[in-house]
Amino acid sequence: MGFLQSFATTVVAFAVLISVIVFIHELGHLLVGKWLGVKAIRFSIGFGPRLWGFQWGETEYRLSLLPFGGYVKFAGDNPLEELPPEDQGRGFLEQPPHRKAAIAVAGPAANFVLAVAVLFLLNVLPHVEMLAMVGSVKPNSPAAHAGLRYGDRIVAVDGKPVDSFPALQEMVGSRPGQATRFTIQRGSQTLESVVVPGTVEESDLIETVQRGRIGISPKPFAAEIVVQQGSPAARAGLRDFDRVVRLAGEPISNYEQLAERIASLHGPVPVDVLRREEVPAPGASLWSDKSFHAVLEADGTESGIGVAHLALFFVQPGSAAAEAGLRRGDRVVSINGKNVGWWNDDVELARKAAGAEPFQMTVRRGNQLVDVTVRQHMRSTRDEAGVRVQVPDLGAGPDPAIWSVEPSVVSVRYPISTAFARSVTGIASMTRKMVLGLERIVVGRISAEAISGPLTIASVARTAADAGWQTFLGWMALISLNLGVLNLVPIPVLDGFHVLSAAIEGVRRRPLSLRFREIANLVGVALVLALMLFALRNDAVRMFLD
Repeated sequence: MGFLQSFATTVVAFAVLISVIVFIHELGHLLVGKWLGVKAIRFSIGFGPRLWGFQWGETEYRLSLLPFGGYVKFAGDNPLEELPPEDQGRGFLEQPPHRKAAIAVAGPAANFVLAVAVLFLLNVLPHVEMLAMVGSVKPNSPAAHAGLRYGDRIVAVDGKPVDSFPALQEMVGSRPGQATRFTIQRGSQTLESVVVPGTVEESDLIETVQRGRIGISPKPFAAEIVVQQGSPAARAGLRDFDRVVRLAGEPISNYEQLAERIASLHGPVPVDVLRREEVPAPGASLWSDKSFHAVLEADGTESGIGVAHLALFFVQPGSAAAEAGLRRGDRVVSINGKNVGWWNDDVELARKAAGAEPFQMTVRRGNQLVDVTVRQHMRSTRDEAGVRVQVPDLGAGPDPAIWSVEPSVVSVRYPISTAFARSVTGIASMTRKMVLGLERIVVGRISAEAISGPLTIASVARTAADAGWQTFLGWMALISLNLGVLNLVPIPVLDGFHVLSAAIEGVRRRPLSLRFREIANLVGVALVLALMLFALRNDAVRMFLD
């Protein structure tokens, strides 16, 4: 029953997603064709036998059995078709080149309009985003040097109001190396601070770009600690990876809050923690949380408590980390002589850059610094585009629960002008990425395994539908944009080839030959069919053979 329900949900989500996108695409062709006086015989959503429809004027509107596309049947769009006398002059192929090009472009253009409209709707309606509040500050980062701290709310950048953390990221990202004025709300105070974002390289499958970063996260770390040997915390009986839940009778929600409170306390302070203890189990490690009460002698200075985000919570047996001699509880200090501040920013980037090449890691073990040489194992996986790749595997890392604290959120509703501008710039950026991606697939810089088909789209539609209507609409915009871009590729039977053919006719000042059209259509059908089969093959390999 569960499988049938899941299958039905996937089919419905896929059908709705594709039907709306195809409807808008074909509606673009239809409206421009009618506007230019071309006779539209049939407008169909789906292919195959008719399920339902009606006649309105000279056009039949129908819903067909197979919801994998759609079409507009214009009079005279087949060179072998003979037009009846009453339709003379209203056939598609009879039209001058500029009209044929306009009708062909109208479909992809409608997909671009749909994508902009959907993003506009998502921006203009109230929606939840992360608040532009400092959850944690990376040591020795531009933000740390500028004095930003936990709980600061950034309300403006260079005088421009900030609505959310993603908006803040956009602003900072565009200012690498530029002195930037931040307006900060700290409690009841409004402060000004000048921050110079550092320059980092951000890479994806398409390109590497330089972006500005200041070293803040909207999420605080969990109050999971490491304990320095011989410190007040160690004397109180606290251990590495204890999670503090109460301090001096007050609840603790994250590490930053814990650090602030400890610094303000003096004398014996009661501390309640959850301590995970391993439970023996065949073939696995299970953990059980047990409560532990301690009394910490606080003096407002060094308590010996640190955050556990750079401490190795697990070291897998037989892994590269184990072979290098790393142990549970080791705290990463530096890689290849460069100090690290955050695991994701520094350790992950450094180890991924190293690949299978050896690198030096310095860790703190107790009160000693230990140097080890790590040579990572390579394992096969699929990247974000579904391409099979070899990635380095350290086999060790912090406790994933360290990142479990939820950030503060805010309900955002952009003004109409701002929402429209964000939608247009967002679509322009995504279109550029898609075009670059296509170019890189064609020249072989991105594997053809990245090409996805209807099975992947159906899976995405189901996942997006489960996540909520906003996520579903976001994916609708992305797939609509993808369809618009792909249809402009000048392959026979696609809209891009009709545009190219019209351009050639305009230059030659006479129609293309019937023989050329026949051959082009055969080649186009073969290419599109081969591409669809290849995409289905990629889908099947990812879903059923991995």
